[in-house]
Amino acid sequence: MSKKKDTGHFGDAELNDLHLTVKSTTEGGACLTGHTGDFSGFKNKVSCNYRYQAYEQADSHGEIKERLHRYNEHPPERRLQTSAYRANKGGMTPDRYCAHLDIPEPGDWDIGGPPRAIKRRTFAKGKVRIPAGYNFTQDTWPYWNNAHHLIPKGTLDSVIQKQEAKVSNMIQKALLKARYNINHKKNMLLIPQDREVAALLNLPRHIQLKDDDTSSLPATCTDHPVYNDMVDRMNTGLDKIIKDYKNIFDQAKEDEHEIPDTELDKSRLENLSTELLELILSWGRTGGTGPSLDKKSTQLLKKNSL
Repeated sequence: MSKKKDTGHFGDAELNDLHLTVKSTTEGGACLTGHTGDFSGFKNKVSCNYRYQAYEQADSHGEIKERLHRYNEHPPERRLQTSAYRANKGGMTPDRYCAHLDIPEPGDWDIGGPPRAIKRRTFAKGKVRIPAGYNFTQDTWPYWNNAHHLIPKGTLDSVIQKQEAKVSNMIQKALLKARYNINHKKNMLLIPQDREVAALLNLPRHIQLKDDDTSSLPATCTDHPVYNDMVDRMNTGLDKIIKDYKNIFDQAKEDEHEIPDTELDKSRLENLSTELLELILSWGRTGGTGPSLDKKSTQLLKKNSL
């Protein structure tokens, strides 16, 4: 089954018409894959844009905003070291970032901030200007951050495609018809990449990177494989949900010529997103160490013998 660029699914071409991108709103879209995350200049406000969706969620969800704004009540006493790292081919990643962050003034890291333009010298030897009000429109403003899919898009893809091709297509068709959008704000969380920033905000950080959380976790700079596994294997996780969906289709009448119509309850996936959000926020309430998602997932898997 070939994967086509920007189709909104990973199944057959028959599903193309079911992918739906809605402009100027977070609602009403139908999409099963990650599309653009470009939100520079507040442009590209469409339902498939996961950074736009994550921004809107952070601005409207009280507890997320409270965490992101925590530095106002508990400012650092010194500059913060970032988690930027030296790439294998040389140079620093991200090259448009910096080694240290200045102590933020009130509002500097807020959603809707900074209250004034901030200039920063980057590894690339240039100066970056963060315009007033443009925080989180890019992945290094105000600090290195990620628009994290609570249910990872690649994990949803792999779990569905473990099924035979026809069942995989049926599940995708039903979810698209139900207007499920993996990029919807319910499935998104703005989260720090920097270890010291995460600690300050009482949040875990997105990826292990090259910071040594524990000897059992190797350096991982592009993914969170243990977290993905946890989302799949937890009691109410993806494996259970997709197997239940498959059972529904096993009872449906088969048609050799087209993908049959069957209804699925998208709230199963949306409820999993809510559960994962609550879990991640709970991981940041104690310790203040800014652990990675993979470290906390490792602990949960061991605790529950999953």
